[in-house]
Amino acid sequence: MRLLKLLILFFCLPDAFAQNGVQLTQGSVPLSNVFEPDSLHRFQSGIFTIAKAMPAPVGIDPKIKQQAEALRRQLIGNPYPSTHNGSKRAANQPQIITGFSGAHIAGTPNDNNLAVNNDSMVISVWNTYIRVYNTSGVLLKNWGLEFFPVDPKATKPGNGVGTLNRSYDPKVVFDPKSNRFIIVFLEGSESSDTRIIVSFSKTSNPLDGWNVYQLNGNPFGGTLWTDYPMIAINGEDLFVTVNILKDNTDWKDGFTQSVIWQVPKIDGYSGDTLRYNLWSNIKHNNKSIWSICPVQEAYQPGDPGMYFLSVRPGDISNDTVFLHRISANYGNNPSYSYKILKADKKYGMPPSADQKQAGFKLQTNDARVLGAFYVNNKIQYVQTSNNSVNGRSSVFHGVIQFPASANPTITANIISYDSLDIAYPTIVHAGNNVFGRQSIITFSHSSEYTLPGTSVVYFDNNGEYSKLLMTKPGEGYINSFIPDTSERWGDYTAIQRSYVDYNEFWVIGSYGKSNNTAGTWISKIRINDPSVGIDNTTISQSPDAYPNPVIDFIHIPFQTESTNEVTVCIYDATGKLVESFVQTLEEGKQKAIINTSGYTQGIYHYTVTVGGNQISNGSFSKQ
Repeated sequence: MRLLKLLILFFCLPDAFAQNGVQLTQGSVPLSNVFEPDSLHRFQSGIFTIAKAMPAPVGIDPKIKQQAEALRRQLIGNPYPSTHNGSKRAANQPQIITGFSGAHIAGTPNDNNLAVNNDSMVISVWNTYIRVYNTSGVLLKNWGLEFFPVDPKATKPGNGVGTLNRSYDPKVVFDPKSNRFIIVFLEGSESSDTRIIVSFSKTSNPLDGWNVYQLNGNPFGGTLWTDYPMIAINGEDLFVTVNILKDNTDWKDGFTQSVIWQVPKIDGYSGDTLRYNLWSNIKHNNKSIWSICPVQEAYQPGDPGMYFLSVRPGDISNDTVFLHRISANYGNNPSYSYKILKADKKYGMPPSADQKQAGFKLQTNDARVLGAFYVNNKIQYVQTSNNSVNGRSSVFHGVIQFPASANPTITANIISYDSLDIAYPTIVHAGNNVFGRQSIITFSHSSEYTLPGTSVVYFDNNGEYSKLLMTKPGEGYINSFIPDTSERWGDYTAIQRSYVDYNEFWVIGSYGKSNNTAGTWISKIRINDPSVGIDNTTISQSPDAYPNPVIDFIHIPFQTESTNEVTVCIYDATGKLVESFVQTLEEGKQKAIINTSGYTQGIYHYTVTVGGNQISNGSFSKQ
């Protein structure tokens, strides 16, 4: 109930989004096929083409990349302040619970994604392959993307999907509201065959079958094709963003526009005709905005509509952020609008990452936004970036306050290490529904000192980062796909919060195997920092702080008579302020929960102030 009220307040704020000449095209596509993984043993053997890696990922201007490389050479060895500041209040480091190998196949870059349901089933997707595991790492089923047209029982309700011989860029999401999975991937890389394959699981079990649809990758005609999908869901709709490119051209000359597909999930789950909104002609100053990242709601079913983020990812240095908004769900007359924001720090094209094998590097692509979530009037997002101090490939972590207000602000940090290059980040919410600042960020790592692998950091409610945790250290360098020194690394990683235990998270990323090929690793990690802050939890204990003395967490109960600003302050025995929390709360019984694990032994005092009037104070001892 508390979250609902906060969200209602949020949408009463002034909306300063601007309109432009965006075009909305509505249509529908029929169900193409029903794919049943358990029927694959009856499929006749054949030969299928595996999508090979291109020499460089699209989206790179060679001249700008060269500037980033030159900056790296110029600044190498410069010290950069540690992301983990070492203070007593620094975030707790997550812990690894388990890990196992995910989907992988030689000869294609490791674009990793995963989703986990509530029934202990994990879907791992690599660029051309899908594997289903239980949460103990036991393989239950595996198949290639090219098998989705297979229908051994000849029960296709329509004309079928048709041959898939260049399938790539899979994304998967678990929908906790409907208890289903959705997989989206691409087919073809030229106008003669370009499709977006969208598949909805028929049940919560991904082995029970899939309803398969295909959207036109060239909806406007001409010599155009679709590249690089990103997906997110709200309570009713699936959103897919893609980039439209020209045939046989590089990104700089071939990019035409980025578009947004919006489809109601119920159509796909029920196997009905799949309706869609196609949002196109998304421009600023008559120039198409490049690469649009949907902002995933932290909680489901989530608010109507969707936020999206774009930047200028091909620049060597920039602070511009485009905040897009689709106002409503498919069936409620949605509209599109956007506004331009400025971050307080600059992002830019990252340099290539070094490997421990001298002369071998890993590609880092550009600085596009790769992951984002929204909760409690805040958007957090991440992108690969350069670090103008030490020249390393780093992670830009931005926080947008009150995105629906007239003047949202962006504060950002550069996550960077003097001895590591990091790239391809994504982010997930790790807090509660009051403060909601906590998050976990995962990314790929490598350097001249460290073999390539996958890492995470935890960002706590105080705005501090944990020490880096390598969820999978490398075992060898990567030299799998391209016969030169600029190797494909994979264009994304993934992380999902458990919907069963909110303190657990599933991470998937790449690592260098001992035979110098790329592998996929799935990890389950856990955080040990319960939400710190004021929570409107119903209490029955006395109004005194408890437990007293305290070891880890002190609970301070109080009550508010009306909606007001609440401040809780903690002081040491000398009267020095240790920390404070401020939050606007509605009428009711409240409780502040403070993590004292970093406190030294001694006596502490607290005050609770509501609307400028102190209503409670007391003391406790820390063991």
